[in-house]
Amino acid sequence: MGRTVVVIGDPAGHLVAGFEPELREDLHRQLDELDIRLQLGAGLRADPDTEAGRTATFTVTTTDGAEITADIWFRAHGVRTNSDYLTDGRLTTLNAQGQVPVTETLNVGGHDHVYAIGDLTDIAEAKMAGYAMQHAQIAAQNITAQLHGEQPTATYQPLPHPMILLPLGPRGGVGQLPTPDGPAIVPAATVSQYKGADLFTGRFTEQFGPTAA
Repeated sequence: MGRTVVVIGDPAGHLVAGFEPELREDLHRQLDELDIRLQLGAGLRADPDTEAGRTATFTVTTTDGAEITADIWFRAHGVRTNSDYLTDGRLTTLNAQGQVPVTETLNVGGHDHVYAIGDLTDIAEAKMAGYAMQHAQIAAQNITAQLHGEQPTATYQPLPHPMILLPLGPRGGVGQLPTPDGPAIVPAATVSQYKGADLFTGRFTEQFGPTAA
């Protein structure tokens, strides 16, 4: 059986742009050690003619003329907000990206008892699960306060620097977390401990409880 070769393509010149240079350098180093090839700075002239996620050999050409032949590809672009159910405008007016305007307490604008969290919000930050979990904590605190007849006071403020835990298998990966002194780069062992070893399944099993098979 032949050796499996993984190619990551991105029209951007750098992976994880916007994060600290030290994180990007460590990511490139680990990818090199895994023999993962990078095709950066050029997009594709056309998408593969095979279905994403299904095995079928294809060849694509990048905008700088390089050819890539592979047996399977995974789409990691073309994200859009899943808010079609709100396009009638009865609740609120969506922005150009299809997102819902929210206040600092995560209320939908103009509604004291309606909240929005996660990718749906118009908060100016990357749409990542870690931020959505923080949104959920704020919304839960405010809903609980209202259920007790109190004024909701918990507010959400986007971080001044982006955070990420990016596993590369169960033991590798890179991470950047916020600290009072600014963003801190964390080692692969920390990424594994918090996320890579089980991709948060243990955390959510503890939070929600195991379900019967």
